[in-house]
Amino acid sequence: MATSETDERLLEILELFLTPNYNIISVTYLDLLLTHIGQNMKEQSSLKDQRQYEVLQKWVIKAVNTWDVNCKPSQPIIIFALKLTGLIASNELDFHRWRCHDVYNKLCAIVQPFNENLSASIQIAYTQMLSNLIQHQSGREWVLESGAWRDIIKCAHKNDTMYITHESQKFLSTLLLHEQHNINICTEIISAIADPLVNNAFNPQIHQALEESYLDENRLLCTTLDLVTNIFESTLFVSVDSKIPELFEELFNLEMRVKALFEACISTRFLQHVHKLLLLLLFLKLKRGFVSSTKTIDNDTWQKYRYGMCYISMMLLSKKYIVEFIKTNKFLLVYWKKLRTLCEFTLPDQYKFEHQAIVLMILPLCICVRKDHAHHELFDMFITKIFDVTCTPVQRLLYNVRDTIWKSDLPLEHICKVSIDLLLEITDIMDRDVAVITFQTLCHILKNYLPNKRDEPKICSSSESNKTTSSDNSRKVIYKSILEGDPIVDNPTLLASLLNGLAVMTEKFKLKWQECVETICLLSLAQEILNHPGILPMICVKALKVCKLAIQNFMPPNLALLIDSDSHMNEIGPTLYKRLHDLNWEVRDSVLEVLNTIAIISEDKYPAFQDFLLSNQFLQVATDIALTDGESYVRASALTFISSTVRINKLWDEKLSLLDLPNTIIKLFHNETEGIVRREAVILIKELYIYRKWPKSIIDRMSEAMFVAAVFDLHWEVKTSALEFWKHFITSHFSDQGMLDGSFPNVTFSKEQRKIVALDENEIKRRLNKALDELARQNCLSVLLITLKDDSDFEVCKASAMIIKKLKTFLLKYKLNDPLSEAPLPKDSAILDSTYVKQHVPNAPTAESEKKLSDSHCIIDEIVRTNDSNLLANVYSNSQASDHESTEKKTLEHISCITKQDFLNFIFYSDIDTYIEEKDRWLKGYTSNFDSVVDDILTMHKQDGVNSMDCY
Repeated sequence: MATSETDERLLEILELFLTPNYNIISVTYLDLLLTHIGQNMKEQSSLKDQRQYEVLQKWVIKAVNTWDVNCKPSQPIIIFALKLTGLIASNELDFHRWRCHDVYNKLCAIVQPFNENLSASIQIAYTQMLSNLIQHQSGREWVLESGAWRDIIKCAHKNDTMYITHESQKFLSTLLLHEQHNINICTEIISAIADPLVNNAFNPQIHQALEESYLDENRLLCTTLDLVTNIFESTLFVSVDSKIPELFEELFNLEMRVKALFEACISTRFLQHVHKLLLLLLFLKLKRGFVSSTKTIDNDTWQKYRYGMCYISMMLLSKKYIVEFIKTNKFLLVYWKKLRTLCEFTLPDQYKFEHQAIVLMILPLCICVRKDHAHHELFDMFITKIFDVTCTPVQRLLYNVRDTIWKSDLPLEHICKVSIDLLLEITDIMDRDVAVITFQTLCHILKNYLPNKRDEPKICSSSESNKTTSSDNSRKVIYKSILEGDPIVDNPTLLASLLNGLAVMTEKFKLKWQECVETICLLSLAQEILNHPGILPMICVKALKVCKLAIQNFMPPNLALLIDSDSHMNEIGPTLYKRLHDLNWEVRDSVLEVLNTIAIISEDKYPAFQDFLLSNQFLQVATDIALTDGESYVRASALTFISSTVRINKLWDEKLSLLDLPNTIIKLFHNETEGIVRREAVILIKELYIYRKWPKSIIDRMSEAMFVAAVFDLHWEVKTSALEFWKHFITSHFSDQGMLDGSFPNVTFSKEQRKIVALDENEIKRRLNKALDELARQNCLSVLLITLKDDSDFEVCKASAMIIKKLKTFLLKYKLNDPLSEAPLPKDSAILDSTYVKQHVPNAPTAESEKKLSDSHCIIDEIVRTNDSNLLANVYSNSQASDHESTEKKTLEHISCITKQDFLNFIFYSDIDTYIEEKDRWLKGYTSNFDSVVDDILTMHKQDGVNSMDCY
C-alpha cells in the first residue's frame, strides 16, 4: 500500500473515532494500532512515520476539542485516546506542543478521573498516561500542579482490581523517587498516602470473632498499609541515600503505629498487611548504620536490629504463628540480599547472616526427626554444623520455637510443607553453603520416612523407658514425631514436598558429595520409598524423578569400577521392573525416563550399567511397551529409551540386533496415530541408520518411510526429525565417495580400483555427481525442495533451508557449478557413465537457465499443491487408507520429474537466506502489520452488523 494511501486510511479511521456513538467490535485492533505507533515513535525511520506522527498529534487536539463531559466517545476510544496521549507526550517536546492547546486539562475534564463510577479499564489507561508523563520534568510539573496525583492515590486506596493497584503503586513510587529532592512536595504526597493510617484507631481489645467484619469495614486501612509497604519496598533498596522511606518514618512515627497494629492483630489475615512493613522498617534502621568510610554497620545499629528481630520473633511465637515466623526469615533473606547489592559491608558479628535465617526456616522440619534417627552419625554431624554456624541468641530462639511447637496442637505437617515451599521460593538468592544446609535437612527428614531396621530392638526398649519416665514425672513433655508409624501412608503431603524440594535443589545446584555427603544416600532413600507397597502414584513419580537425578549427579566417577557390586543398583533393578508394569501411566513414563538416563550414562561414564539393563530385560520390555502401551506418552518414552541404546555395541550385539528393529519401527510409524510417538519413531530410525550397517533393501525402506514423514506428516516435529535423517543420509553418501570430516582429502582408497587414487578437481566433481544422482534416486533432493516450500510450519521450512544452505556451500567449495574440464581422465580415475558428467552451467543466469529455474519452481509448486489438497481430502475422506496411498502415488509421480539438475539449478540460482527472511517477516506481520490493522478496522466498520471472526 502506498504511503499516501496509508495516511489517508489512517485519517479515515481517526475521523471514525470522532463519530458520535462509534464503537469498535474488538479492542484488539486498537491495541495493535497503539503497538505500531509506539514502535514507530522509537524508530522514526522514515518520512512516512513522521507524517503519521503529525496526523496523530493533530487528531488528539481535535478530539479533546470535539468531546466534552456531555458528549463522550465509547469506552474503547477513550482508552485509546488516553494511551495514545501518554505514548506521544512521553517525549518532552511533544508534551509542550500539546500543553499549549490545554490538551491534558481538557482530557481530564472529559474522563473525570475523580468519578467514583469510573470503569477499571479507564482508570488503568489514565494511570498509564500519567506514568508516561512523569518520565520528564515538564510532565511531573503538570502532574503536581494539576493535582492529578491525588486521583491515583484514591485509585490505590480503593484497590478495585489487582491491575489498578499495580499501576497506581508503580506511578506513586516513580513520582516520589523523581521528586525526592523536593521535600515539601514529597511530604504532601506522603501525607495523602498515609492519611487513613494516621487517622485510624485500631482497638487492641477487639474480639477475634469481630475482626473479620472489622477488616471488611476498614478495607481502606489494609489497602493503605499495602500501598505504604509497596512504596517502601520500591524505594528503600534503590540507593543508599534514598530519602522516601526516611520521610515516611519521620513524618508519622511509622514504626510506632505499625508496631501497635502488629501487637493488636489477632488473625493472620490482618497480619499479612503489617508483616512486611515492620521488617522493612527494621532494614531502614540497619541502612542508617552503614558507615561508608569503613564499609561496616556500626555496633549500636546492629544491636538495635537484633533486638527488633527478637521482638518480632517472640511476638509471633507468643501468638503461635509459626508459618508467619518462617515467612519472616524468608523476607529477611530477600531484603538482606537487596541491601547487599547496594553496598558491600561487614557486620560486627562473626556469624553469617544467611545461616541464621536459613536455620530458623528449617527448624520445623528438624522437629520431625524421630528418636531412633536422632543419634545417627550423619545427623549428629549435621546438628553439630548447625550449632557451629549459628550464634547464641539464634540458638535460644530455636529452642523457643521447638518448645512452642511441642506444647501446642499445631498442624506440623502443613507447617513443614509451607517451610519447604518458602525455601524453594528463594533458591535464586541462596549461596551455595546455604543450599547445602537446605539439601541436608531435606535428606535427613526423608530418611525419617523409612524404618530404622538396624535399631528396632533399641527403639522398643527406648519406648518402654519413655513410658516409665512419663509415669514417674507427669510434668515432663514427651514429644512424639509425626513420622512415627507408617509416614509414607500417613503423611504423603510432606513426603511429596520433600521429594519435590530435593529434585529442585539437585537440578539447580548439582551438589557434589565432597561438599554434602548426604548426596550419596539419596538414591537408596528414593529406592526404599519406591519399594513401599502403599505408595501413591504421585509420590512414586516424584521418587522416580529423584532417582533419575541422583543417578545423573551423585555417583562420583571414582566409584565407576564398583558399580557391579553396588547393592543399591542391584536392588533397584527389580524395583524399576515392577514399576514399569504399574497401572498408572505416569509411573511407567517416569521409569522409562530413569532407564533413559541410565542408558545415556552407560555409554561412556558407567559402562557397568549396560549389564544392569541387560540382566533386568529392560530392552525387550521397552520394545513391547513401545508397540502395545495404551498411553502415547509412554510409547514415546519407550522409543526415546531405545534410541539411546542402539549406539551401544554391547546392548546391540547381545539383545537389540535380535529384535528386527528397522521393520518393527517402520511398521509402528505407519500405523501410529499420535504425533509425539511418530516423532520418536523417526528419531529411532535415524539412530539405527547412523550407528548400524544395513543391507540396501532395509535402507530403501528407511528412506521411503522418511520421505513419508518429511512430506506427508501433519506434525511439524515429525517433519523436522525426518529432515535430520536426510541430513545424515546426505553425509553418508558423500562419505561413501571419499569425504572425510566434511571435506575431500588429496587421495583416497577406491573400492572399484582396489587401490589408492588421487582426488583432483574433476575426480571430486564426478564423485559428487554420482552421490547426487543416488540422492535424487532416493528422493532426498526432492524432499529438501518440497519441505523448503512447506507453508504448514515455518520450522520445517527453516530446517530444510539450513540443510540446503550447508549443501550449497559444500558444492560451491568444489566448484560443482563450473563445467568439468575436457582434459583426458587420469589413469587411476574411477570409470563413470556420462550420465554422471555435469553439463555446462553458466556462472550468471541466462534466459535458458532462468527458464530451467522457473520450470523447477513450477514442478515443486505443483507437488506442494497436490500434497496439500490431497492431505485436506484425507481429513474428510471415508476411505482414509486408500486415499493416503493415492496421495503418495501422485506425489511420487511428480517427484520423479525433479532431477539432480533441477535441484542444482534451484539452489545455485536461489537466495535461500532472502527467501527465509521474507517468509519469516510475512508470518510475523501478515495479520498485525500497520496497513493490515488499518484495513481491518475500516472493513469492520463497513460490515457493521455482520458477525466477523476476530482472528487476532
